[in-house]
Amino acid sequence: MRVRYAIGIDSVKIELGSPPRVFEGLLGIAVTCKEEESFVSLYRECMRKSLEAKGLKTNRIVLKAYDISRLAPEHEDEVIIPFFDCLTKEIERIDIYYTRYNPKKLPSVSIFGRDRPTTKNPVEFVRMIANAYPHYCGYWYLNKYSSKEVSKMYLDHFESCHTPAWDSMSQFKGLCVVYKGSNCNCLISSADLLIRLTTTEVKKRNEDFNVEGLKKIHSDFSWAKKVIVHELGGSTQILKFMAPINRRQIDLTPYIARPLVFVPTESLAGVPTKEERDLFENLPVFDDLSNFLFFNKGSFKYFRPSEDVRMSGEGDYFLLLGPNSEKLYRYLKKCGLKLKGITPERLREKTRKSIN
Repeated sequence: MRVRYAIGIDSVKIELGSPPRVFEGLLGIAVTCKEEESFVSLYRECMRKSLEAKGLKTNRIVLKAYDISRLAPEHEDEVIIPFFDCLTKEIERIDIYYTRYNPKKLPSVSIFGRDRPTTKNPVEFVRMIANAYPHYCGYWYLNKYSSKEVSKMYLDHFESCHTPAWDSMSQFKGLCVVYKGSNCNCLISSADLLIRLTTTEVKKRNEDFNVEGLKKIHSDFSWAKKVIVHELGGSTQILKFMAPINRRQIDLTPYIARPLVFVPTESLAGVPTKEERDLFENLPVFDDLSNFLFFNKGSFKYFRPSEDVRMSGEGDYFLLLGPNSEKLYRYLKKCGLKLKGITPERLREKTRKSIN
């Protein structure tokens, strides 16, 4: 029987070195498993055991690196490393992608070839494509390995202008883009945790940010033989697929993991929007939301009326947090949107039924 792999991809922009020699680079990781159901089951078991070994506990099923750093400040590696020691038997491969440019060899990058062409210097280009990096990693993954062997590829949500890489990989039928993927998808979470471990080790060991340095970082771990490092550097062959061809933003609507739960701003008195969202992510309701999305293979997005009305679809939810969100929900329903309202109490009820 043909093996059908599932992959989760996440990425980050990192700064390495010390003044005045500081450089910015991009790091992405793809975690591959053979059987997603078995991987998820072991993920849950390994996360619980790794936390319990440090006397820690959480109601959240899927954790990202930031969650672990809050639970175990300054000791997150003591959770992450045992976690992967436990999980490695379900991991088929760990592909590490990195990008860094030498300005002497690559003084500029041409972009927008079909729409008022211009150039960026390497630092500007890295900053420009930082939020787009998951789809570059996904493209090169499918370019190297047979897409016929992949059942599902989960990308953490990204934003990008149109690129040749996207024009190619968007044809893959198993593509799924997950808002807040490291909060609700076990494969993306695993990629996020490996990114945190990798960046921490690079800085701690002062290793080179290249193929040899990234391989060396993982050489002492139980999963060392599963690590493959790829340079997405400044060659013409690579850049022609990475450089945006026009200024039009990629429309990810057909690829979004659903159900999509929209979380509106309640406009609490005197609390700025960003602080309200930070508060929300530290409350028990966020645990229930993350677990609900885990069980339903969905994702969530903070609601922005100007762009999300078009994105919403039948079966999506609108979280009712208070009188302002309830009023907005009624307005949207009257205007024809097929959203389902859900309260924190109902969310908790649905989630706990699934857990039990």
